[in-house]
Amino acid sequence: MELLFLPLLPYLAWLLWTALRHPIPLSYNWRSLWQRKVGTLSTAGAIAVVVAIFVVVLSLAQGISSAFVSSGRADQVVVLRPNARVELNSSLERDRARILKSSPLVAWDSLGPLASAECLTVKLLELADGSGSTNVLFRGLEPAGVRMRSQVRLVEGRWFRPNLPELVLPLKMKDRFRDIALGRTFTFNGLNWTVVGLFDAGSSAFDSEVWTDVETLMHAHRRISYNAMLVRLQAPEKIPVFVKAIEDDKRLKLEGKPEAAYFAQQTEAGKPIQILGQMITVILTVGAIFAAMNTMFAAVASRTPEIGTLRALGFRRVEILASFQWEALMLCALGGVAGAAMALSFNGIRTGTTNFETFSDVGFAFTVTPALMLEGFGFSLLMGVLGGFPPAWRASRIPVTDAMKGG
Repeated sequence: MELLFLPLLPYLAWLLWTALRHPIPLSYNWRSLWQRKVGTLSTAGAIAVVVAIFVVVLSLAQGISSAFVSSGRADQVVVLRPNARVELNSSLERDRARILKSSPLVAWDSLGPLASAECLTVKLLELADGSGSTNVLFRGLEPAGVRMRSQVRLVEGRWFRPNLPELVLPLKMKDRFRDIALGRTFTFNGLNWTVVGLFDAGSSAFDSEVWTDVETLMHAHRRISYNAMLVRLQAPEKIPVFVKAIEDDKRLKLEGKPEAAYFAQQTEAGKPIQILGQMITVILTVGAIFAAMNTMFAAVASRTPEIGTLRALGFRRVEILASFQWEALMLCALGGVAGAAMALSFNGIRTGTTNFETFSDVGFAFTVTPALMLEGFGFSLLMGVLGGFPPAWRASRIPVTDAMKGG
């Protein structure tokens, strides 16, 4: 957005200087907008819709980014096979998992090493609105894996027990998927899986995952190796040393990624929807700019004698141009304020998209921040400049004699 305003800064500075030094009272422009209520409201409404969509698209990206960025800790590493972008596409044998846990760089708590060998798979769950089903990521963890996700807290029921087909689901899945409740049973791979707990992952990416015991999940899928391992180190400064050690160790030949960086990479999941939203915004923006131009050209045509009177009173062409440009900015500012307010109603609404790395559902909430609303308002002013300049220039070019005659 800042880059779009940079070429216009000299013009905007000139507009401000003109309003201060050679003013046609802005109340004149306000009265004009008020007298043309229908045109003003219809144009402001069109701009409001564009601004609302613009802010909502940005809030979508903000929501996905917040979900993934809040998922990683600075002192943890995700260990994968070389060149595996995501855990689901990786594999890690049991003997290598044991070697990783024995590293002197691994942190411990009172229950043992903070390292969790994990297995992931994807299952279909039915959507609550009955529109179909979508893939959901199932994560098998060791007990340490639960303790290592400090942003996750149990809110109902209990955690799963080892070697039993028990599931713990995100509380925020209840509105998106069917049959998300304590005691519900899901059947897959020949086992009946019971929901024994619900957790809140603090709007992180884990709010899109179903958790269970790693050994039970591997047995159900007849797997002999894990997908990846999450390791907590004694300090964040140990990460480069640990990563180099596992890459150089000929017994391992594995790759380590800082957990924060790993999840930051997953923000690409929302790119397709974001691009589509931006394309729609561009199309609507062109329409809104033409609506503003049409309204302002109509204002110029209906006020030609007024323009002639202003010129006869001694106002110069640059002042006429500035006055009509300010009027366009006022018109679009009204739409900008309304659009930002409309976008705010989306804040906190949860939805989901597909992570094209894992082809599983990613739940997130639209995150409309004051900064995004301000950016949307700035976007409306940009439309005011682009849509208001041609009619303002036309008004300033009308010859005095023609204007006085109303021609």
